[in-house]
Amino acid sequence: MRSFRDNGRKTNGNDDMEVDITTSEVKAKLEQLNGTKSGGPDNLYPRILKELAHEIASPLARIFNESVNSGVVPYDWRIVNIVPIFKKGRKSDPGNYRPVTLTSVVCKVLEKNLKEKVVKDIEVDGNWDKIQHDFTKGRSCQTNLISFFEKVTDFLDKGNAVDLIYLNLSKAFDTVPHGELLAKLEKMGINMKIERWIRNWLKGRLQRVTLKGELSGWKEVTSGVPQGSVLGPILFNLFITDFGTKSRNVLIKSADDTKLGGIANTEKDWDIVQEDLDDLVNWSNSNRMKFNSEKCKVMHLGINNKNFCYKLGTHHLEVTEKEKDLRVLVDHRMIMSCQCDMAIKKLMQSWNTSDEVFPVEIRRC
Repeated sequence: MRSFRDNGRKTNGNDDMEVDITTSEVKAKLEQLNGTKSGGPDNLYPRILKELAHEIASPLARIFNESVNSGVVPYDWRIVNIVPIFKKGRKSDPGNYRPVTLTSVVCKVLEKNLKEKVVKDIEVDGNWDKIQHDFTKGRSCQTNLISFFEKVTDFLDKGNAVDLIYLNLSKAFDTVPHGELLAKLEKMGINMKIERWIRNWLKGRLQRVTLKGELSGWKEVTSGVPQGSVLGPILFNLFITDFGTKSRNVLIKSADDTKLGGIANTEKDWDIVQEDLDDLVNWSNSNRMKFNSEKCKVMHLGINNKNFCYKLGTHHLEVTEKEKDLRVLVDHRMIMSCQCDMAIKKLMQSWNTSDEVFPVEIRRC
């Protein structure tokens, strides 16, 4: 058996234990499936699997245990159908479509069981990201906004100038380098058999586009965590756990979106914020990730703010006066009128706005 000390791996006492997924665990996951969802490339649909939960739970449990403990991932679990969904703009522009990923439903059932075991291992070793609020139990967009802006408004209430920096990693889920991801998983104390299974699950993946009954050819996937999977979001969170750990200012994450906030009264304050930005750029370079410079912006708060110009690498951050933050419109004056206007506009679009049916109180607003 190899030595874990040599590669920096953390141990939790059960690294190489056999994984045991019980029939009852599989049956419970099958019964929770949404029967209205689409099937994957293997043409096994959630409704069928759900209705046959009692009959197939036991053989599936044996297949799952054999797969995980041997590290062998079936071909059907590593292929993906991509369905493009139009968002807005010109329909002839491929960039205006959102790719919806359809993966094997059977594999997702296994992933749900493995996710629970991975999360348990991470929690035992204390490796969970304390500033990540997406795909995290007990956290959400609301906890992200409340915890961050509670600190920001406290700074402002004390008469400080504050600079908020919105950061976004470009195509983050699609560009996660597998080598760096697997190296991090190896050091986190995850069961070695599950780690080996994930390694093989990521290897040799193929995807194709399906549109109006037509199928493209298969294309090899050489990076990224599988979108549309259960494990994908958790793996992404683990990959960026060390992103921003050196920050001396307020930093919070929601998947690939990050907010950095700090007091900006003096040159020394500006230098500290800039040093935090430099550290984040260094992380992106060493982890082979890139920032989407068009989405990275700075918002200057406070009447005495000197509007310092920050750089993200060689890129000067654009100044914004309002920004949509997790669906909430944040204004540089820290008032909610813009958010209220947006909410009323959306409400009016969903109603018939004629005098006869739209409430007078709302129209006067």
